[in-house]
Amino acid sequence: MDESKHFNMEQIESYLSGDMPSEEKLRFEANLESDTKLSELLHIYRTIDAEMHNTEKYSSREADLRNTLQQLNAVYFKSEVPVIQMSSRKQWYRAVMSAAAVFVLMLAGYSLFFKSSSNTSALADRYVKENLLHLSLTMDGAKDSLQQGIAAYNKKAYAQAIQLFEAVYKAHPDNSDAIKYAGITYLVTKAYTKALACFDELAAKKELFSNPGMFLKAVTLLQRDLQGDKEQAEQLLQQVVNEKSDGSKEAARWLKK
Repeated sequence: MDESKHFNMEQIESYLSGDMPSEEKLRFEANLESDTKLSELLHIYRTIDAEMHNTEKYSSREADLRNTLQQLNAVYFKSEVPVIQMSSRKQWYRAVMSAAAVFVLMLAGYSLFFKSSSNTSALADRYVKENLLHLSLTMDGAKDSLQQGIAAYNKKAYAQAIQLFEAVYKAHPDNSDAIKYAGITYLVTKAYTKALACFDELAAKKELFSNPGMFLKAVTLLQRDLQGDKEQAEQLLQQVVNEKSDGSKEAARWLKK
Protein backbone atom coordinates (compact mmCIF):
# COMPACT_ATOMS: atom_id res chain seq x y z
CA MET A 1 0.00 0.00 0.00
CA ASP A 2 1.22 3.52 -0.83
CA GLU A 3 2.03 5.05 2.57
CA SER A 4 1.92 8.59 1.16
CA LYS A 5 -1.85 8.25 0.80
CA HIS A 6 -2.13 8.30 4.57
CA PHE A 7 -0.95 11.92 4.62
CA ASN A 8 -3.20 14.72 3.40
CA MET A 9 -2.56 18.37 2.66
CA GLU A 10 -3.56 19.47 6.17
CA GLN A 11 -0.88 17.21 7.61
CA ILE A 12 1.76 18.57 5.25
CA GLU A 13 0.78 22.12 6.25
CA SER A 14 0.93 21.10 9.90
CA TYR A 15 4.41 19.64 9.40
CA LEU A 16 5.77 22.71 7.62
CA SER A 17 4.29 25.12 10.15
CA GLY A 18 5.72 23.17 13.10
CA ASP A 19 2.29 22.43 14.55
CA MET A 20 2.41 18.67 13.99
CA PRO A 21 2.49 16.66 17.26
CA SER A 22 5.89 15.11 17.95
CA GLU A 23 4.83 11.47 17.52
CA GLU A 24 3.05 12.20 14.25
CA LYS A 25 6.04 14.28 13.10
CA LEU A 26 8.42 11.37 13.70
CA ARG A 27 6.12 9.06 11.76
CA PHE A 28 5.83 11.62 8.95
CA GLU A 29 9.61 12.11 8.70
CA ALA A 30 10.17 8.34 8.72
CA ASN A 31 7.85 8.10 5.74
CA LEU A 32 9.70 10.93 4.01
CA GLU A 33 12.88 8.85 4.18
CA SER A 34 11.29 5.79 2.59
CA ASP A 35 8.48 7.17 0.44
CA THR A 36 9.66 8.94 -2.70
CA LYS A 37 6.14 10.03 -3.63
CA LEU A 38 5.56 11.70 -0.28
CA SER A 39 8.93 13.45 -0.48
CA GLU A 40 8.09 14.70 -3.98
CA LEU A 41 4.68 15.88 -2.79
CA LEU A 42 6.26 17.87 0.02
CA HIS A 43 8.71 19.43 -2.45
CA ILE A 44 5.84 20.33 -4.81
CA TYR A 45 3.94 21.92 -1.96
CA ARG A 46 6.94 24.10 -1.03
CA THR A 47 7.61 24.98 -4.67
CA ILE A 48 4.02 26.00 -5.37
CA ASP A 49 3.94 28.12 -2.24
CA ALA A 50 7.11 29.88 -3.39
CA GLU A 51 5.72 30.43 -6.88
CA MET A 52 2.48 31.83 -5.51
CA HIS A 53 4.51 34.16 -3.33
CA ASN A 54 6.25 35.41 -6.45
CA THR A 55 2.89 35.76 -8.20
CA GLU A 56 1.67 37.99 -5.37
CA LYS A 57 4.94 39.93 -5.44
CA TYR A 58 4.45 40.61 -9.13
CA SER A 59 0.69 41.11 -8.86
CA SER A 60 0.55 43.44 -11.86
CA ARG A 61 0.87 40.32 -14.01
CA GLU A 62 -2.07 38.51 -12.44
CA ALA A 63 -4.38 39.15 -15.41
CA ASP A 64 -1.87 37.48 -17.73
CA LEU A 65 -1.56 34.56 -15.34
CA ARG A 66 -5.34 34.11 -15.26
CA ASN A 67 -5.50 34.01 -19.06
CA THR A 68 -2.76 31.43 -19.35
CA LEU A 69 -4.25 29.24 -16.61
CA GLN A 70 -7.48 29.25 -18.63
CA GLN A 71 -5.57 28.17 -21.71
CA LEU A 72 -3.74 25.46 -19.78
CA ASN A 73 -7.03 24.29 -18.35
CA ALA A 74 -8.46 23.88 -21.84
CA VAL A 75 -5.39 22.08 -23.14
CA TYR A 76 -4.57 19.77 -20.25
CA PHE A 77 -7.83 19.26 -18.40
CA LYS A 78 -10.25 19.23 -21.40
CA SER A 79 -12.65 21.48 -19.48
CA GLU A 80 -13.29 18.71 -16.96
CA VAL A 81 -11.66 20.72 -14.17
CA PRO A 82 -12.87 24.26 -13.40
CA VAL A 83 -10.47 27.11 -14.13
CA ILE A 84 -8.29 27.72 -11.10
CA GLN A 85 -9.07 31.02 -9.41
CA MET A 86 -6.43 33.31 -7.92
CA SER A 87 -8.41 34.49 -4.91
CA SER A 88 -6.94 31.89 -2.58
CA ARG A 89 -3.35 30.64 -2.59
CA LYS A 90 -4.29 27.60 -0.55
CA GLN A 91 -7.12 26.69 -2.97
CA TRP A 92 -4.71 27.18 -5.86
CA TYR A 93 -2.00 24.76 -4.78
CA ARG A 94 -4.43 22.19 -3.43
CA ALA A 95 -6.30 22.21 -6.72
CA VAL A 96 -3.06 21.93 -8.65
CA MET A 97 -1.69 19.06 -6.57
CA SER A 98 -4.92 17.13 -6.92
CA ALA A 99 -4.79 17.37 -10.71
CA ALA A 100 -3.20 14.66 -12.80
CA ALA A 101 -1.21 17.21 -14.83
CA VAL A 102 0.38 18.96 -11.86
CA PHE A 103 3.93 18.90 -13.23
CA VAL A 104 2.86 20.10 -16.66
CA LEU A 105 0.90 22.97 -15.16
CA MET A 106 3.69 24.04 -12.85
CA LEU A 107 6.39 23.94 -15.52
CA ALA A 108 4.28 25.63 -18.17
CA GLY A 109 3.12 28.34 -15.79
CA TYR A 110 6.62 28.99 -14.56
CA SER A 111 8.07 29.15 -18.07
CA LEU A 112 5.44 31.57 -19.30
CA PHE A 113 5.23 33.97 -16.40
CA PHE A 114 8.32 33.86 -14.25
CA LYS A 115 10.99 33.76 -16.90
CA SER A 116 11.53 37.51 -16.74
CA SER A 117 11.84 37.39 -12.94
CA SER A 118 14.45 34.59 -12.98
CA ASN A 119 17.22 36.76 -11.57
CA THR A 120 19.23 36.50 -8.40
CA SER A 121 16.70 38.49 -6.35
CA ALA A 122 13.78 36.28 -7.35
CA LEU A 123 15.86 33.13 -6.80
CA ALA A 124 16.87 34.33 -3.34
CA ASP A 125 13.22 34.97 -2.56
CA ARG A 126 12.37 31.41 -3.58
CA TYR A 127 15.28 30.06 -1.53
CA VAL A 128 13.94 31.71 1.62
CA LYS A 129 10.43 30.41 0.98
CA GLU A 130 11.56 26.87 0.22
CA ASN A 131 14.39 26.41 2.72
CA LEU A 132 14.25 28.86 5.60
CA LEU A 133 10.63 28.94 6.77
CA HIS A 134 11.04 25.70 8.72
CA LEU A 135 14.00 24.65 10.86
CA SER A 136 14.75 21.02 11.63
CA LEU A 137 15.10 19.89 15.22
CA THR A 138 18.29 18.04 16.06
CA MET A 139 18.09 14.27 16.18
CA ASP A 140 18.78 13.96 19.91
CA GLY A 141 15.50 15.71 20.75
CA ALA A 142 17.02 17.52 23.73
CA LYS A 143 14.70 20.12 25.25
CA ASP A 144 17.33 22.83 25.61
CA SER A 145 16.92 26.51 24.78
CA LEU A 146 18.12 26.07 21.19
CA GLN A 147 15.49 23.39 20.57
CA GLN A 148 12.85 25.56 22.18
CA GLY A 149 13.89 28.41 19.90
CA ILE A 150 13.55 26.17 16.84
CA ALA A 151 10.09 25.06 17.98
CA ALA A 152 9.05 28.69 18.51
CA TYR A 153 10.41 29.63 15.07
CA ASN A 154 8.45 26.85 13.37
CA LYS A 155 5.30 28.13 15.04
CA LYS A 156 6.14 31.62 13.73
CA ALA A 157 6.60 32.90 17.30
CA TYR A 158 9.60 34.86 16.03
CA ALA A 159 10.01 37.24 18.97
CA GLN A 160 10.28 34.29 21.36
CA ALA A 161 12.60 32.45 18.98
CA ILE A 162 15.05 35.34 18.69
CA GLN A 163 15.19 35.76 22.47
CA LEU A 164 16.05 32.09 22.89
CA PHE A 165 18.65 32.02 20.10
CA GLU A 166 20.38 35.16 21.36
CA ALA A 167 20.37 33.87 24.94
CA VAL A 168 22.04 30.64 23.81
CA TYR A 169 24.66 32.53 21.81
CA LYS A 170 25.40 34.91 24.68
CA ALA A 171 25.97 31.97 27.01
CA HIS A 172 27.79 29.90 24.40
CA PRO A 173 29.58 32.09 21.81
CA ASP A 174 30.95 28.95 20.16
CA ASN A 175 27.44 27.79 19.26
CA SER A 176 27.34 28.66 15.55
CA ASP A 177 23.81 27.29 15.14
CA ALA A 178 22.48 29.87 17.60
CA ILE A 179 23.87 32.84 15.66
CA LYS A 180 22.82 31.28 12.35
CA TYR A 181 19.23 30.75 13.54
CA ALA A 182 19.14 34.26 15.01
CA GLY A 183 20.19 35.62 11.62
CA ILE A 184 17.59 33.54 9.80
CA THR A 185 14.89 34.77 12.18
CA TYR A 186 15.86 38.37 11.52
CA LEU A 187 15.93 37.64 7.79
CA VAL A 188 12.40 36.23 7.58
CA THR A 189 11.07 39.07 9.74
CA LYS A 190 12.78 41.59 7.41
CA ALA A 191 15.12 42.95 10.10
CA TYR A 192 17.85 42.93 7.49
CA THR A 193 20.48 45.01 9.29
CA LYS A 194 20.43 42.67 12.28
CA ALA A 195 20.42 39.63 10.00
CA LEU A 196 23.52 40.92 8.21
CA ALA A 197 25.29 41.47 11.53
CA CYS A 198 24.55 37.87 12.55
CA PHE A 199 25.75 36.44 9.23
CA ASP A 200 28.90 38.58 9.31
CA GLU A 201 29.69 37.13 12.73
CA LEU A 202 28.93 33.62 11.50
CA ALA A 203 31.08 34.03 8.38
CA ALA A 204 33.99 35.20 10.57
CA LYS A 205 34.10 31.80 12.33
CA LYS A 206 36.84 30.38 10.11
CA GLU A 207 37.25 27.31 12.31
CA LEU A 208 33.92 25.85 11.16
CA PHE A 209 34.06 22.96 8.70
CA SER A 210 30.70 24.01 7.27
CA ASN A 211 29.81 27.70 7.28
CA PRO A 212 26.83 29.19 5.37
CA GLY A 213 27.42 32.71 6.72
CA MET A 214 28.63 34.30 3.49
CA PHE A 215 25.88 32.73 1.39
CA LEU A 216 23.17 33.76 3.84
CA LYS A 217 24.55 37.29 3.86
CA ALA A 218 24.19 37.37 0.07
CA VAL A 219 20.61 36.09 0.37
CA THR A 220 19.85 38.85 2.89
CA LEU A 221 21.27 41.56 0.65
CA LEU A 222 19.19 40.30 -2.27
CA GLN A 223 16.08 40.31 -0.08
CA ARG A 224 16.75 43.83 1.20
CA ASP A 225 17.42 45.04 -2.35
CA LEU A 226 18.69 48.54 -1.58
CA GLN A 227 21.00 50.42 -3.91
CA GLY A 228 24.24 48.49 -4.27
CA ASP A 229 22.92 45.39 -2.46
CA LYS A 230 22.61 43.25 -5.59
CA GLU A 231 26.15 44.04 -6.72
CA GLN A 232 27.57 43.27 -3.27
CA ALA A 233 25.52 40.06 -3.09
CA GLU A 234 26.82 38.89 -6.46
CA GLN A 235 30.40 39.50 -5.31
CA LEU A 236 29.71 37.38 -2.23
CA LEU A 237 28.10 34.65 -4.32
CA GLN A 238 31.18 34.56 -6.55
CA GLN A 239 33.37 34.27 -3.46
CA VAL A 240 31.18 31.41 -2.20
CA VAL A 241 31.68 29.64 -5.53
CA ASN A 242 35.43 30.28 -5.58
CA GLU A 243 35.88 28.98 -2.03
CA LYS A 244 33.39 26.12 -2.53
CA SER A 245 31.76 27.01 0.76
CA ASP A 246 28.18 26.29 1.84
CA GLY A 247 25.70 27.35 -0.80
CA SER A 248 28.19 27.13 -3.68
CA LYS A 249 25.87 25.10 -5.91
CA GLU A 250 23.02 27.59 -5.53
CA ALA A 251 25.43 30.50 -5.91
CA ALA A 252 26.85 29.14 -9.18
CA ARG A 253 23.35 28.57 -10.57
CA TRP A 254 22.15 32.03 -9.55
CA LEU A 255 25.16 33.77 -11.11
CA LYS A 256 24.32 32.18 -14.46
CA LYS A 257 20.85 33.76 -14.50
